[in-house]
Amino acid sequence: MSGWARWCAALLCGCAASGQGEPPAPLGTLVLTQTPRRAGSEAARDRLDQGYPAGSQVVVAAAPWSRPTVHVLSEGLHSAGGPVLAYDGERVYFAGKTGVEGDWQIYEARIGGGHRRVVTSMPGGAAAPALLPDGSVVFASPVPRLGHPGATFPQPQLYAQLPGGQPRRLTFGTSGAADPTVLPDGRILFVSATPPGPKDSPRGLSLFTINNDGTEITAFACQHDPPAAIGRPRLLPDGRVAFLDSSLESTVAEHSVECVRMARPFLSRTNLLPGLKSRVRSVGPDGEGGLLVCAENSRSNWVVYRLGKNEQALGTPLLSEDASWDCVEAVAARACERPMGRLSNMDSTKKTGQILCLNANDTTYKGAETQAGTVATRIRVLAEVSPGRCRSLGEVPVQEDGSFMAEVPADMPLGFEALSQEGEVLRRVEPVVWVRPGENRSCTGCHAAHNRAPHNHRPLAVYAAVPCLRVEPEPNLARQAP
Repeated sequence: MSGWARWCAALLCGCAASGQGEPPAPLGTLVLTQTPRRAGSEAARDRLDQGYPAGSQVVVAAAPWSRPTVHVLSEGLHSAGGPVLAYDGERVYFAGKTGVEGDWQIYEARIGGGHRRVVTSMPGGAAAPALLPDGSVVFASPVPRLGHPGATFPQPQLYAQLPGGQPRRLTFGTSGAADPTVLPDGRILFVSATPPGPKDSPRGLSLFTINNDGTEITAFACQHDPPAAIGRPRLLPDGRVAFLDSSLESTVAEHSVECVRMARPFLSRTNLLPGLKSRVRSVGPDGEGGLLVCAENSRSNWVVYRLGKNEQALGTPLLSEDASWDCVEAVAARACERPMGRLSNMDSTKKTGQILCLNANDTTYKGAETQAGTVATRIRVLAEVSPGRCRSLGEVPVQEDGSFMAEVPADMPLGFEALSQEGEVLRRVEPVVWVRPGENRSCTGCHAAHNRAPHNHRPLAVYAAVPCLRVEPEPNLARQAP
């Protein structure tokens, strides 16, 4: 009897005897994304089509690895990929589509087989599932489309959805959000475009975090590194966060794996597998203290490697090569610790939140137009009211200690301009942050250094009246005076 058959037999006996849930998958069982080696000529409509061409599938593979027993979880779908495991190790979530013209949506399937259900029904599709401690599925939507140069499409944002519930939006930035994963402390780590530099230098991608209600958007890592395309961040057993790194022109074939340490994400970036020349599509924990790596071998085939705790060389592939399939993603099918829950400070009855800056003159900004010793005396608050169009919500005073505070509209991209006494724009932050309803958000400075604690003092801005800024109706230019 095969390993898969023994598991199915144990599953049937266990359920009949106890009426309880499924037994855990046999030790070493993997969930894989397989892409056909001889893909057809079907044109890609979006980014997921590029990564998971027609026929791509999500499967469960059980030992022996020389001739693994494979069970297809995405049977009947046109394409599928991007699996993540539930914390109980019994269910898997992945993106899939039913046909060439269909939208990608998130599906749930049981490792042991049985009914598969569709979780989302998002216009424009959904991708990159992750799981919150309460069972909500986090995903990015819509799936970025491929179009002609200059074509504009909605930026993907993060949503969370309880089983059987409605999606609730979590991010509101102008640069979109992708590839979410949930950290042990309950924060959601995701990828977005790096805010523009002082002189509109090339923009790459970097890592950010939010709480599970979308509050406290915070830069996490890579904001000050050379522009690059990064993706698929995953927490490793030793406390590092690994992610794929490639040139800005690359689409699917990632070239290397970088990592940062949770304790010092801005000052610890390094190559996870130094000396590795192979291209990598995915990396993550193997459930036993090591790593699962899907990389390209010398024959240009994508295979799965398992690296021990202190190993860095790929060695021999874990699974024997299949002439029909590439293995581009591998996830260990086993239970893992559930992240912490987080209390929300949102107030759904409100339409505003508050911004507190401790010192707008605490900055690392090196703009050539800023004279030494020039300080900001006012802050102009900006809001993106429609794609590509910003409006000023007004100006607020900067106190003697550099602090300022304002009540601002919720769930709207916000930016800031630090103004001198003469009205000169000293520093500008594009509309890339937001506040949720009722959120009280604070920052240490304007383009301030990261990974530093602020001075322990009570800012003067909290003693002053808080300006309330609104998006005022624009004048009706069509109405002319007689």
